Amino acid sequence: MQTTDVALVILAGGLGARYGGAKQMQPFGQQSHFLFEYACYDAMQAGFQKVFIVLRPGTEDLVAQQLSKWISPARYEIVLQTQERTKPWGTAHALHFLFGKWDGPFLVLNADDYYGPTICSSAQVLLQKGETTAALAFALEPTLSPNGPVARGICRVTNGRLTGIEEVLKIQKINGQIQDERGKAYPPETLISMNAWLLPNSFLSHLSLKVKAFLESNCGDQKIEIYLPSVINDLIEQGQMQFSVIAMPAEWFGLTYAADLPIAKDKIAALEETQYPTHFPEWI
Repeated sequence: MQTTDVALVILAGGLGARYGGAKQMQPFGQQSHFLFEYACYDAMQAGFQKVFIVLRPGTEDLVAQQLSKWISPARYEIVLQTQERTKPWGTAHALHFLFGKWDGPFLVLNADDYYGPTICSSAQVLLQKGETTAALAFALEPTLSPNGPVARGICRVTNGRLTGIEEVLKIQKINGQIQDERGKAYPPETLISMNAWLLPNSFLSHLSLKVKAFLESNCGDQKIEIYLPSVINDLIEQGQMQFSVIAMPAEWFGLTYAADLPIAKDKIAALEETQYPTHFPEWI
């Protein structure tokens, strides 16, 4: 397969408040990989050039020690999400630290989600078609947790284009129906964003301006966050960017609550018997 110079960006700076700890560094599989390392393996297989991992300060040594077991230092870079307050400023703030570090398109994923083995190769197919801006979306129902409500970015799609995205809190299945905290119901196949975005380098210029303005307006707030879907929604509404929507297979699983861990571990164990080698080859 012809490759395009594309990077994988892993957002791994959250505190994991509902989980009760650093879920991004939870070990999985026979070699105690972090969950996002399986996406790194998929990126290597798909011909990606590099991985950037956005971390809060204090976790970089642990991550570097783990990744250096199989990834060459030239293939990954740790980016620190620096800030003055304890609580991170959110996913948009985390991603804006990539500005100036990569010149090509990139695929953004969360560290605590597993997106399926085809997400990186799907991004490459889009790039080879000349598309650098896309939402890689999932059906809502398989992304719900049996252990409590979740937040999801509900996509509005028209003719294969993303016309808007709304961050909806506290979605869960109640009496067989998927509802949010307002009691609004959603069909199981509703397309949602799990922060899987294919983005061009030019997006980072827009993002930096949005984050700068947000921080200036909210510098004294200790809890507010700026989310990546909110920035993307603003750019769509302002006519500055267009996003195609690609529906991905329902192979997602992730960690929201500590009780999600046994299910995720079982799924990784099964994938190591079919999709992934026990020992990852060196990425040089």
